Amino acid sequence: MKKYIPLFSLFALVFAFSLTGCSQNSSSDKVIRVYGCEPQTTLVPGNVQETCGGAVVDAIYSGLVGYNKDGSLKNEVAESITPDPDNKVYTVHLRNDRKFSDGEEVTADSFIKPWNYTALAVNKQSNSSFFDIVDGFDKVQGEKPESQTLSGLEKVDNYTFKIKLKEPSVTFPLRLGYSAFYPVPESKFNSEGILDSTYGDKPISNGPYIVDTWNHDQLISLKKNPNYKGSYEPKNDGIDYVIYTGGAEAAYSDVQSGSLDLLDQLPQTQIKSFKNDTSVVSFTETSPLYRSIQIASNLPHFGFDEEGQLRRAAVSYAINRADIIDKIFGGSADLPVAFAPDNKLISGATGNVQGNDVLQFNPQLAKQKWQEADKIKKFENAEFDIYYNADSGEKAVFEALSNSIKANLGIESSAKSVPDKKTLLNMEAKHEVKGGYRAIWQPDYPSIENYITPIYSTQAIETGANYSAFSNEEFDNLLYAAATSPNIDDANSKYVEAESVLFKYLPSIPTYVPEISAVGSKDLKGVEFSWKAVPNYYALYK
Repeated sequence: MKKYIPLFSLFALVFAFSLTGCSQNSSSDKVIRVYGCEPQTTLVPGNVQETCGGAVVDAIYSGLVGYNKDGSLKNEVAESITPDPDNKVYTVHLRNDRKFSDGEEVTADSFIKPWNYTALAVNKQSNSSFFDIVDGFDKVQGEKPESQTLSGLEKVDNYTFKIKLKEPSVTFPLRLGYSAFYPVPESKFNSEGILDSTYGDKPISNGPYIVDTWNHDQLISLKKNPNYKGSYEPKNDGIDYVIYTGGAEAAYSDVQSGSLDLLDQLPQTQIKSFKNDTSVVSFTETSPLYRSIQIASNLPHFGFDEEGQLRRAAVSYAINRADIIDKIFGGSADLPVAFAPDNKLISGATGNVQGNDVLQFNPQLAKQKWQEADKIKKFENAEFDIYYNADSGEKAVFEALSNSIKANLGIESSAKSVPDKKTLLNMEAKHEVKGGYRAIWQPDYPSIENYITPIYSTQAIETGANYSAFSNEEFDNLLYAAATSPNIDDANSKYVEAESVLFKYLPSIPTYVPEISAVGSKDLKGVEFSWKAVPNYYALYK
């Protein structure tokens, strides 16, 4: 940081919607101890774009809208969000009874100021690209932006503001439950719109929980927010995210002993057996998660030219995904069919995408593609390594992937580990990985668009998660056509066309779609998962 009545039917039917590593025991049985990992950044919502920090940020903030279990929208801080007839200007009316944990009111400026801060390129917020649809975004980009604020944001009064988009978008409200759009107290910004530099270490909450303590690489402790009003009222007194820097093996043992209440990222060694483990309670569901091998554009022989396209396709054809899913996961994962999982909770997602045959196992075609690439430019002593973070517990997966590539392409390939997810994320962001690398995507909002625009658009190279530096005019034009489509069906069809372009260039190579696999202690109750495969922490109790 992740589906059915279509989400977008809300907008088709009603434009003005008003939708009503340690194992010490907790100090309180009403505090739930769960598996956690160290966030890559501080907890500024506009700068958190990975699952470690995302789990915490989602627990401490409440956005304009939230999502139901099926991915459909419901209002939270917003009382109503009303588009004009062209779906270009949205008027937001806020509830007037919402406060932050320090007592400050949640007002229009609580949204406008952090949104401007996040969008402004010089502030280097990783979620900046989520505002690319708002009027004036281009003028807040670059090293010397023309403006410091988005012209598309207009305050009407303390509880009302307008959002003017660059182009009409019927899907825009779907974004508004993502963390980039969370509020931050107006008082934490100076007169020039700059956020207090210490804010991310001890953020102010308007969500179900507040950050009580953060002992880096050890524990993030949340407690109930007494000022919270909304749909996610906690059934517990708090959440302790216990950080296991060595991976999930120790965490699994702690669930068995009862000193950890919930583990939602199982070590690979337990995937085949956890359902039969009588010392824990097991949970499984289908998920909208996505796994791939991402390849940086600066990797020699793997650019986006003809040679690079052939080699990327060769690697994809060489992977025996079905065999890996059977032997490593015991069948508890699905074959990928596109860049967005074909999941009923994801609007627009489909397995019917032109070019997805490159995901089939075909060792003969793999070798043919590699040989064709060699005719363009010889790759002497060919090697393709895959990097992964050791704390993922997926060593066996990446060894299987590299062995499949090595056996079926006849080149050298090794699985190389780095200490933790934070290290790998930083290496990705700096384009320092010398091979392929483990890439995961947990959707931010339930739309096919979220699986492709923030990861592969040209804009997202500087202001998003496009670490592969993929840039393609045809692809960007399709994204634009989708964003400005008059209806949801047309928009989704354009996003599917954009996926076909991705299959031609393969900035990343889809590998598998994991199931939700989790274990809880025997006295834990209320275990359920959100539409994006994250535990609903507020619902847990003992």
